[in-house]
Amino acid sequence: MTYIYAFDHEHDSSLDEMKWLVGGKGANLAVMTGRLGLPVPPGFTISTAACRAYLADGWPQGLDEELREHVARLETAVGRRFGDPADPLLVSVRSGAPVSMPGMMDTILNIGLNETTAAGITAITADPAFATACHQRLVAMYCDIVGVGRVPDDPWAQLRAAVEAVFQSWNGDRARSYRAHEGIRDDMATGVNVQTMVFGNRDDASATGVVFTRNPATGENVLYGDVLFNAQGEDVVAGTHATEPLSTLDERMPRLGAELRRYSELLERYYRDVCDIEFTIEQGKLWMLQTRIGKRSPQAALRIAVEMAEDPDFPLTKAAAVERAAEHLVDP
Repeated sequence: MTYIYAFDHEHDSSLDEMKWLVGGKGANLAVMTGRLGLPVPPGFTISTAACRAYLADGWPQGLDEELREHVARLETAVGRRFGDPADPLLVSVRSGAPVSMPGMMDTILNIGLNETTAAGITAITADPAFATACHQRLVAMYCDIVGVGRVPDDPWAQLRAAVEAVFQSWNGDRARSYRAHEGIRDDMATGVNVQTMVFGNRDDASATGVVFTRNPATGENVLYGDVLFNAQGEDVVAGTHATEPLSTLDERMPRLGAELRRYSELLERYYRDVCDIEFTIEQGKLWMLQTRIGKRSPQAALRIAVEMAEDPDFPLTKAAAVERAAEHLVDP
């Protein structure tokens, strides 16, 4: 049985079917990578079937071999090796259920770091503070989520334990309570996305941000979002750093601002809806990390549906627009 799919795997199925197989985040990464050709850090998704198998009977037979095969593909793609003391490949491990469960499950960044590989990062970047910050972030997230006192030195042990932690988070108290409240089935399980790390905290030519393709409060047809320079995405989500408006990106990096707008338009037209997008800039290179349908206020929902339906170049019918707006305007 196949448990792992590269982001650029050509799925011969609808988006909804893909979500059941690899989770919502994995399905959207497959769209961005394989169908739209956007710049996405290389990676792969461990399927929801693997999670169900793990929760029923423990670590699935053959999963280790598939993990090594797909990590080898990443090594070839980026020209770095996992665990290499001179130029290490680092990855993130993130959950991704078939339906959105924001903040309910777990993420671990910088898998593959230890004292030896951190020294390699220092040598490459000539920035010991950057390497130390990355290592500290791994230790804090890993120990909190995996529930151990120290991070193992072996990168493969780190990766397997991180994947298991995401599998287990499906049945965590927060996730179970959220599903019960939202009426989400317990038997879906979660996908696990393993992705090459890119660093918004590398230098002043690096950044991270979140953008909506239209204003989610008013529905105005303008990009709406925040950017944080020399930081990682979790800093934005955690609210520990003061972000700047998206216009700052246009001022400081106009070429990348224009590039982000092009990609945002592509995504909105593909999904025929407002998209919520996370991105990272690493040393002047824009990377699209993930996307999903954006939440919006009832007022915004009405305006967006009307304007999309009235735009002759936008692929949304008036009937679909009415149905979509009605979903947001029904009293709870």
